[in-house]
Amino acid sequence: MKTKRNIRSNPRVNNRGADVAVVLLALLVIFFASHRLMENLNKTFSRTDKTPVATVTFKYKAVQRKFLDRAVWDRPQQNSPVYNGDTIRTAPNAEATLYFVDRNVVDLGSSTMIQVFVNNEETQINLDSGLVSAVTSDSSDMVISSENTTAKVARGSTLRADKSIVGTTQFVVEKGEAVLSGQDGAEDSRVLTQGAIVQTGTEQPFVMISPGKSIKLLNQSGKGVDVPFQWQTTVQTGDDLYLETAPFSNFSDETQRYTVTGLTEFTIPQQKNSFYWRLYAGEAAGDEQSMLGGKITIVSAPAPVLLEPVFEAKYTYVETPPSIRFLWEGNTLAASYLLEVADNPDFRNPQFSRFTNTQSLTLPEFTEGTWYWRVTPRYLIGTESAPESSKIAFFHVEQQNAVQEAPQALFPQAMAETARGQEMTFAWKNKSETKSYRLKVAKDAQMKNIVVDTVVESNSFKLADAAAVLPNGDYYWTVSGIDSKGMETAATAPVRFETMNSDFSLRSIFPPEGFTIADTLCPDVRFTWKTNVEADKRFQVSASPDFERLTADVTTNGNGIEAVSLPKGTWYWRVITESNVGTVKSEVKQVVVAEPLEKPRLLGVTQMVMVLAEKKNKFAWTPVAGADYYQLRIFKPGYEDDPIYENLFVTNTEIEMPLHHVEDGMYRLSIQGFSAASITSTRRYGLAVDHDFMLRQLRPVELLHPRDGASVKGLDAALQPFSFKWSAMVEPSSAQFILQKKGATAPVLAVQNPSKEVQAPWLDAGKYTWEVKATVFEGFDISSSKPYTFTVLPIPPLPPASFIVPEQNAVLNAAFFKSYRSIDFQWTKVPDVTHYRFTLRNAKGKPLVTRDILADAAETPEFNFQEITLLSRGSFTAEVRAQRRLSNGKVFQDGTVSRLSFEIDLPKPTSVRVDETGVLYGR
Repeated sequence: MKTKRNIRSNPRVNNRGADVAVVLLALLVIFFASHRLMENLNKTFSRTDKTPVATVTFKYKAVQRKFLDRAVWDRPQQNSPVYNGDTIRTAPNAEATLYFVDRNVVDLGSSTMIQVFVNNEETQINLDSGLVSAVTSDSSDMVISSENTTAKVARGSTLRADKSIVGTTQFVVEKGEAVLSGQDGAEDSRVLTQGAIVQTGTEQPFVMISPGKSIKLLNQSGKGVDVPFQWQTTVQTGDDLYLETAPFSNFSDETQRYTVTGLTEFTIPQQKNSFYWRLYAGEAAGDEQSMLGGKITIVSAPAPVLLEPVFEAKYTYVETPPSIRFLWEGNTLAASYLLEVADNPDFRNPQFSRFTNTQSLTLPEFTEGTWYWRVTPRYLIGTESAPESSKIAFFHVEQQNAVQEAPQALFPQAMAETARGQEMTFAWKNKSETKSYRLKVAKDAQMKNIVVDTVVESNSFKLADAAAVLPNGDYYWTVSGIDSKGMETAATAPVRFETMNSDFSLRSIFPPEGFTIADTLCPDVRFTWKTNVEADKRFQVSASPDFERLTADVTTNGNGIEAVSLPKGTWYWRVITESNVGTVKSEVKQVVVAEPLEKPRLLGVTQMVMVLAEKKNKFAWTPVAGADYYQLRIFKPGYEDDPIYENLFVTNTEIEMPLHHVEDGMYRLSIQGFSAASITSTRRYGLAVDHDFMLRQLRPVELLHPRDGASVKGLDAALQPFSFKWSAMVEPSSAQFILQKKGATAPVLAVQNPSKEVQAPWLDAGKYTWEVKATVFEGFDISSSKPYTFTVLPIPPLPPASFIVPEQNAVLNAAFFKSYRSIDFQWTKVPDVTHYRFTLRNAKGKPLVTRDILADAAETPEFNFQEITLLSRGSFTAEVRAQRRLSNGKVFQDGTVSRLSFEIDLPKPTSVRVDETGVLYGR
């Protein structure tokens, strides 16, 4: 029977290895493609068919470059070359600088694009957009062009071209001069001098002449730099103009605002930090289109500090004038330095004047005399003032007849290690005009038992196989100089040193030299050493460094020992052992076993501690020598484990603490000094000072009435005088009540030892302050925390009275006076008055009669005027004013004047005609 063949595919799908391989392959392809993409994006091209005309540097963000004959942008690195015809553009917030071979410099602002051409050794910059600042050297000029306008910048000048605003191009001459041509289609050229501004297109209301939008200023003195602003504006005269500065670009904090209305220049003095600025008119601070802004970067550039030769250094020579190395500390911004050396402090005709890119320079052949020197930095960043030179230093050069001074020994000094087959080095300070040196090593200080005696030409000597020549022991060495004539100088004083064969070494490790041990911790300190000798060691302690008398002499086979109890004092310790080369000793080290630190002494802490409200109590004490910190505790006697206050790490010698929550009672203050463990001492403790004191809570006098800021009606103050009320928790031993009117020098009322209520006197309208100053028997001040202020309001005027009789503008004629021999004046009654003041005036306002009329119970007050003879033909005015008076007659509430006008109309008098009498007869 035939069977059917199964031809279906049934692949296995659980092959994890294949899956992993595919994923890794895909990741590898992605990584390779990304890497190639980043390479293309950041590729920097170079070419050999053109000569560079400039180099470019940049900061903050990227700069792109495009060759004239290519359409691809690349990203140049720092100090990359720039070729003729290249286009350079900066990213937003980026800055770049071009340094040309003719020493011209062009700064590019952010979002700027230019094209560079150099024709017949003249540099031309075509500005497409953004901001450029061109600084020309003293030997070459430059052309800046934008659209149809061209500016030729003269030598030694600075011009800023700004095309960052759409539709506007600005040319500003910051220094020197420039020739502008092609503006607005004009064929004639014109010369622009420093401070000149030309705008093409849409004119802006502000143009800043200086500083630019982003400039750097050097702070050379350390005291700050003055920042001068100069601008041109078309804002209408009289409009408010403001200049603002801030450390942040959004002017969100620390903003300084200057009003510069009517000005075109302004200087901000002594600025040490960088800041942003903006200039605007009116309230246009938030409108970026209506204001001008930029950034001032202030860079610290201190003057060089002279290091070598040191001030008033002295050099000597016999025949050959010395060469001297000059060394100074500059700053990172300086591109080069000018070193000047002269024989006069004014540096007239200096003997040496050298430029250098380093911070040191060696100059030869300084003859005898006093020499002055200084260093002046040179910067690539333009500065408003000349670079600041260093201070002037001087040194002396003296010619001698012969070499006199001995060389200075350097090493070895105290200990020198030797080893089998190894060299040992002797060194000393080199001396000018010394041709060779004589080295001697002896076993005695008198230099009689000489071991080494050799002459060398350098200022060092290596002794071969020193372990064999100088076995373990004490030695002395000297060195003397020999000049070109063979004359030998005096030798140095013998220098003692001890050799130790490191093949058999024994070193003391801990405690180190000069270590201080607290007396109570001495048994806990482990003395340790390190050795390669297997024999037993002897640990020795003595009160003298020569170990004539031993305080301790313990044999041990280990590398340390402890439980050594030593009394207080200064001690010396060492370890000795025996080896194949003899006795091996460790170096001697000194330790001090110290007694406890002294106890502090309290300052100003008495038997009574008063706690004042809202004030902290201060406890102070004298410093303890050697103490690093103090522990302070306050507790009730017998309750040391339950302190009310505790601070275990106080680094000062005083502390303030709030004690308002503490109940009155007896307490104990304990202060103890401590010294922290260090590399020179163990932890040390001090003696504690304990002080018992009585604590009492004191509250200041409380002012009850009137409250702070109260207002008192004027009528109430006059008719119902109030009382000042105060209280005190503790009865004061002395007190004083003071009432003061603001603006007056003398108090209105001052009462010594007043009662708790003080009757207020008569108070006029105005502002007053009152307080109570008080002390308790212990002398503590419990005065009121502050004076309280209250206001007595003005008394309102009384309403006016209305005249009833006569009527307003009444005419009193002859018929009236035939019937009446007086004039009655009546008016309406005013409530609460005590008096009326009546005044009668003539047409000129002169008072004829003034009367004070006592108010009575009558409903219609009146005044009968009977002095008719005072009146005549004409106009008159009657006045009445209501008043309230005290019993002493003082007016405390005045009224409003009521006026009545009337007229007296009498016939004009005629002349009297007398008949002729004729002749009279008779006696």
